[in-house]
Amino acid sequence: MYEIDVCYKIIFEAMLEKPELKSIAEKINKYTGAKIIFVSGSGKILAYSYACEQDNSESVKWNHVTFSEYEKFRRGEAAGAYQIALKPVEIPGRPDGYVVILYSEEEFRQFFEELAGVLGQAVKHYFAEAEKELVVLQPMREALLAWSLFHGKTEGIRQIEEIWAGQYIEVMVLKKDLKEKQVLWVKGIWDSYCICEETDRILILFYGLRTRNTEEVYRKITEKGIRCSISEPYGKLDRCEAKYKLLNRMAMVSGLENDPVMKREKEWSVQGLYTYTTPLFKEAGLSDYRLLRLLQEDRENNTDLYYTLKVYLLNENNVTMAADSLHIHRNTLAYRLKQIRECIEADINDNETARELLAFMMMYDISRQDQKRQK
Repeated sequence: MYEIDVCYKIIFEAMLEKPELKSIAEKINKYTGAKIIFVSGSGKILAYSYACEQDNSESVKWNHVTFSEYEKFRRGEAAGAYQIALKPVEIPGRPDGYVVILYSEEEFRQFFEELAGVLGQAVKHYFAEAEKELVVLQPMREALLAWSLFHGKTEGIRQIEEIWAGQYIEVMVLKKDLKEKQVLWVKGIWDSYCICEETDRILILFYGLRTRNTEEVYRKITEKGIRCSISEPYGKLDRCEAKYKLLNRMAMVSGLENDPVMKREKEWSVQGLYTYTTPLFKEAGLSDYRLLRLLQEDRENNTDLYYTLKVYLLNENNVTMAADSLHIHRNTLAYRLKQIRECIEADINDNETARELLAFMMMYDISRQDQKRQK
């Protein structure tokens, strides 16, 4: 039989150790055999007992609760052979965090529910510290939905794509660029959105857009002077993670000439990648006659084959993604790629050839930018 007074003593002793939450979870697990998880109000897992790793939980693996596992926990499905004691950690003005206890002995339900309450009170200070930097205050379910979409953990939320029918636009705002501590501008741009907040950035997914709405979103963001990186519209939620990674790269590029307040994907994804590789290509001192032929073809016949090839290669030779980025039909892209292959007499889908061509393109564009600055 477990005694709550013993748990008080264990918690007090663990709070004198570092890291406190981890020590509490391990010591309570050792005494009761129960698995302990501390979840912040934004869904981040602050600490857990080592025994949790044996369950192959996706949430434990990512140190963040996924939307699908959250829904299962709420229905009592994720515990398997374990019972669940769930206690909110309430912090005024902040979203509730949770103490989660997984235990196997049904006869001790009352004890573990009481223990969850004791732990909730004991760790409130640590939860408050973890949450004080939050800019966006929203229910955990909404936060977990957004986090799961941006990180590709879409199991259990596929039906949302039907509910959110239309186009999507992603926005990434670095917290250091925020003028205020509240993101109050989102509702004034579009009514349908979800937000994922990370340590140093805020991610917004606008959904349910139509073609006529997308330019309106761009216009409003520009008018409000919001410094951000923003994607082009896309139509499938399974591309959310890829767009997030692209915006992350774009956001890391700053201080360039004519750096705009709003970095749009089609203007900045390429330049961002160039920036990282500039030193390497300048040292290489290489050129490629195949690309010179492609540029000559564009000049003589008013085509856009050079840029088409560049976007195709940057999208890792993915026809669908490249066509979306270029805002053309797949068949149109296929025809252009046929023209390109005939012009440069090379297999652009060969990995080595593709890397070589992209390297030369980057070098060419960098040198062209340098020439413009010198004039």
